[in-house]
Amino acid sequence: MKIKLFLLYIVVVIINFSQLEDRVVLKNIELKEIEEKEEKKIAAEYNIQIRLEIKNMVKGTHKEIHLLHLSEVQAIPGEKLVPRVVYSMDNVSLRGLNIPKKKKLFFEIMIPTAMIVVEEIEEVRESLKLIMDGKRAGDEEYLSKMYIKYRVKEKDIEVLYHKLKPVPISILLSQAILESGWGTSRFFEKANNIFGVWSVDPTEPRIKAGEARVNKQVYLRSYPTLKESMADYMKLLARHKAYSEFREKLQITDDYKILVPKLDKYSEMEEIYINRLLATIEHNKLYQYNGYEFE
Repeated sequence: MKIKLFLLYIVVVIINFSQLEDRVVLKNIELKEIEEKEEKKIAAEYNIQIRLEIKNMVKGTHKEIHLLHLSEVQAIPGEKLVPRVVYSMDNVSLRGLNIPKKKKLFFEIMIPTAMIVVEEIEEVRESLKLIMDGKRAGDEEYLSKMYIKYRVKEKDIEVLYHKLKPVPISILLSQAILESGWGTSRFFEKANNIFGVWSVDPTEPRIKAGEARVNKQVYLRSYPTLKESMADYMKLLARHKAYSEFREKLQITDDYKILVPKLDKYSEMEEIYINRLLATIEHNKLYQYNGYEFE
């Protein structure tokens, strides 16, 4: 009899414990749902505030957004109008997202930043054009620094002007996708290095590559922001002798089918790399982004 009562007691305890455990699980689910709703509400309110701030921004201005949640990324409307924003991703990651969501966020983060970089370069080119046309006096000290920065040995302002022509957004995006793995590479996340740019200067910020090349340790540059990574990428293609043919073609066309083959020196894979770039552009229809404008 005592054994039966004891077993009955055990059964009751187990049932009560199971019910308690179920209630705890349900409570946790409810709390999580409340937290998610609250986060969405805060994000919605934040985005409304951001939209109001960027709505009236003009050429030469933009808002920097240090992302705490991916929900803070501003959508790009179907009208091909892009908000004037530049993002910092130090606190967020695209890892673990499903492919459609990851691609969407990647484009929404990268395109506005790239367009801001292009706009700033074009402003410099406009200033150089005014000097070339005799409508503005040249600042010799400034020009001297620019000649050094872009390796213009001729010290010719026209050569500088042509070197500064920005890379089309479609090509920039295709290289960003391949080099960063849609924004999930270690270099992208830890060093804001979008394009896998190497470092040969031990005095500059950089991080070690995972594997050595020909028994030599390889380093990649570390950038404070994604924007600076893009600006450095533009500078690399504008001044390195390996891309001289690319720059020559860029003066006469923006056609990716003509330009991309001239980037064969960007990767050790050469022809394979070129084919991947072309396939990436065509599969994702990246050429459409060349026609986007700011709101």
